[in-house]
Amino acid sequence: MTDFQTGLQRIVEGQGVPIAIAGMVIVMVALGVIASFIAIMPRILRWVAVVVPEPTPQLPRPNGEDDAALAAAAAAFHAAREGVA
Repeated sequence: MTDFQTGLQRIVEGQGVPIAIAGMVIVMVALGVIASFIAIMPRILRWVAVVVPEPTPQLPRPNGEDDAALAAAAAAFHAAREGVA
């Protein structure tokens, strides 16, 4: 049968305090590494943006329409929106 007696003496005998301190140190170091990584992330991303620039997408042009027809459509839309026509 297992003895489930608890108390501070049982924790000290079983080396619970050093294990708890080691666990807290490990967690604090991990949190420090994460915080440092988050702090330097903007610099890393600026460097990556210089080395690998983001491509600008090319919008497809409508087939069979020329620039004059597009300009006329845009002018008519603007005039209708402004209430000129």
